[in-house]
Amino acid sequence: MRRVLAPATAMLLMLFNAVMAQGQERDLRLTATITGQQSCAVSASVDALRLNLQLRYTNVGKEKLILYKGNRLFFQIFIGRGGADAATRRSELRTTHSRYFDEQPEKIVASAPGSVFTTLSPGDSYETKQVISVPVARDGEGLFNVSIAAGEHLLNVAASTWYESKKLAEDLRARWRTHGFLWTDPLISNEVAFVVDKKYSTAACQ
Repeated sequence: MRRVLAPATAMLLMLFNAVMAQGQERDLRLTATITGQQSCAVSASVDALRLNLQLRYTNVGKEKLILYKGNRLFFQIFIGRGGADAATRRSELRTTHSRYFDEQPEKIVASAPGSVFTTLSPGDSYETKQVISVPVARDGEGLFNVSIAAGEHLLNVAASTWYESKKLAEDLRARWRTHGFLWTDPLISNEVAFVVDKKYSTAACQ
């Protein structure tokens, strides 16, 4: 099994625009938590900060939801200023990631939701993990959309929940209506605060 993190700028731009538009009239909440962070030296001027994210999808509505959890998910990470600069909503960095397993074929179309879906009753949650790497400038303020500097920051995650066509989603939603409502809208998480230490890493990245 091979895992690839690759840019998907056009896909995520569509994702972000969809998030900002009016979504489905059902409630699914995405909560992000940073469970760990480690840094290593990329070069004499840049460190790599690895953030371990736990993503929790919670059904806060009143009916069952069917959520895709398979091989092809897209994420966009937004990082902005924290602390005293948070009110300015200044964006520092936006990164794009995709999750792709090329040795696990998926079966999407079936009479009922298969193993690549989870069904959430009201109040239920599904958790998954995502690891991101953030460039950190050793000196100065960092470069916009290239790196961040030491100090306080805020992070949001935009996550896709569907990659197939709208028509297929509508067909499956109708077919699976006795099992729940197939969710396909992208989501944006809560803001997560984190701090980048001013003490730089001396261990080289592997």
